[in-house]
Amino acid sequence: MSSSLDVCTFLERAAEALELNEDVREVLRHPKRSVAASINVRMGDGSLQTFPAWRTIYSNALGPAKGGIRFHPSVDAEEVNTLAFLMTFKTALAGLPFGGGKGGVAVDPGDLSRHELERVARGYVRALRHDLGVGRDVPAPDVNTNGTVLAWMADELAALEGTAQTASITGKPIVLGGIEGRTEATGRGAAKVVMALKDHLELSDDASFAIQGFGNAGAQFANDMHEAGFRIVALSDSSGAVFSADGLDPREAERYKAKTGGLKGFADDVADNDLRRVDADVLVPAALGGWIDGKNADHVAARVVVEVSNQACTVEGADRLTERGVHVVPDILANSGGVSVSYLEWVQNRSGEQMGRDKVFADLDARMERMAHAVSSRAMRDDTDLRSAAYRIAVSRIAEAIESMGTRRLFNE
Repeated sequence: MSSSLDVCTFLERAAEALELNEDVREVLRHPKRSVAASINVRMGDGSLQTFPAWRTIYSNALGPAKGGIRFHPSVDAEEVNTLAFLMTFKTALAGLPFGGGKGGVAVDPGDLSRHELERVARGYVRALRHDLGVGRDVPAPDVNTNGTVLAWMADELAALEGTAQTASITGKPIVLGGIEGRTEATGRGAAKVVMALKDHLELSDDASFAIQGFGNAGAQFANDMHEAGFRIVALSDSSGAVFSADGLDPREAERYKAKTGGLKGFADDVADNDLRRVDADVLVPAALGGWIDGKNADHVAARVVVEVSNQACTVEGADRLTERGVHVVPDILANSGGVSVSYLEWVQNRSGEQMGRDKVFADLDARMERMAHAVSSRAMRDDTDLRSAAYRIAVSRIAEAIESMGTRRLFNE
């Protein structure tokens, strides 16, 4: 994944285009708060092990920070800062009353027992309790965390604060204050964006898709696009990549994966498991970030890339695709369905009124389509690419909030 310094390039370009004053640029170049902690866990064999952990609030100009917590051995402070940066502009683009945050623990959950995993989750909250809360920083699931992990965190926060904390953490099980539709939100939202941008992207009714990463978001996206009549010609997961020019049925692929543990063998193998070279109209990275970079961007055969994963393209990779005339639907637009439904869960928890699946999906679909049309219109108005347009909209909203508190122009009067 690109570092936070790298992705600041997107900010600087938007700032130049918007002619933002230097005060706003200075505020947005740096995280508001970044905290490191050590989580000491008593392991099942009696030993004590320490896991590094981080939480970053990149901006709270528009409201409390919002962002997931990931458990992965490669997590570090730079990655957390980068993801918090991206979340800042994602929530602004979506028009949500949130800033951007992110958290992580350098741990492989596969190496932990269920009891050890719970201790890590609760230890994270104990270490960072002063940063978490409904009006401060509201975490959610991310890579290798789920409703159960977030339920442990909410329970630990409630024990520490002495009061229920349902609105302080989203992505919880429905019975504990979660919301219907959260599991489908990221993939469904991305599908709605692509459908709304169909004309802008010049996609035919039977355009073909190759999806890298057949996890929750990738599978949901594949199902929604398949049901809309598009062809899913290639899929991949950690076991390998498969291809069929006639199209694959994602539901059958899910059943096959559930039975065998992976996609390998479901259809013809893809050479080197590299979907970047597959003959498809649209390439959809839906796994970890940094998959398309300056070295392999020329290998991309598709004419459209949809970033369902965060920072699927490095800055260099994104620039090269744009130079080649490849449309890139940026992550801050494509995968914002998850945080949009997290917002609805936050509202539900604060109001005490349950929100059904139909209402959630109606709100999500309308929000994603509205964002997609706004970005497309801005791109055409400014004669620029979709990522630049998205950042200009997001940055202008945050800048307005920062400027409302006064700039050097005010204080030099």
